[in-house]
Amino acid sequence: MEVTGVRKQHRLRVMVVGGGLVGSRIAQLLGKAVRVILLEKDQQRAEELSAMLPDTEVLLGDGSDKDVLYAAGLFDMDTFIAATGENETNIMTCMLVKHLIETQTENQQQTKTISLVNKEEYVVLASTSGSDIAINKKILAGNEILTFIRRNEMLSVSHMHGFDAEVVDLIAAPHSRITKKTLAKLDSDLSDHIIVGSVFRDGKWETAVGETQVNAGDRAIVICESHHLKDVRELFFA
Repeated sequence: MEVTGVRKQHRLRVMVVGGGLVGSRIAQLLGKAVRVILLEKDQQRAEELSAMLPDTEVLLGDGSDKDVLYAAGLFDMDTFIAATGENETNIMTCMLVKHLIETQTENQQQTKTISLVNKEEYVVLASTSGSDIAINKKILAGNEILTFIRRNEMLSVSHMHGFDAEVVDLIAAPHSRITKKTLAKLDSDLSDHIIVGSVFRDGKWETAVGETQVNAGDRAIVICESHHLKDVRELFFA
């Protein structure tokens, strides 16, 4: 829509299921930047959240129930985030959402699903069974979650127990820094903290070496120190 020559920007719409510490924190972080609908099945908790989160629309209902999802406006959402305290519930809810969206042929909205988990083995399961992105809860610092909502190239991030490090599964964007030189020629201040372990291209995984050239569209597994996650994003995203 244009008014007096100014194009109205689309405001991202996000649905969050689960009003616990993680879900409420996500809603709080996103509320001022995007439209957030938070589904919470406990009435007392929903009332508390409604008072705590002035920028979020809090609805009472079970987010794993398809009728509740319909009524809450699932098909109008850009992003769906399963943020309950149960790994299995988050994964299964994302699978349900994907199924509902794919079977609604009249719906043209491409809704991204994000599953929050707290075990590395669940990250792999989530990312292969219905979640567009699987995120380990431990990386939810600052406004990190907003980056995952806005980027299509980030597939998953999981924390390495016992180490201050993350394992990142992502896709190199066109014109990104990583595509402009071989791994051996990366800046030393980055190569000391970021390791590109393998690259997926032509239908198979290849071990990354110094002469490896990551091309736009290549999928890569990267290990980095936790506080260098931002540098990984800057390296792979245009």
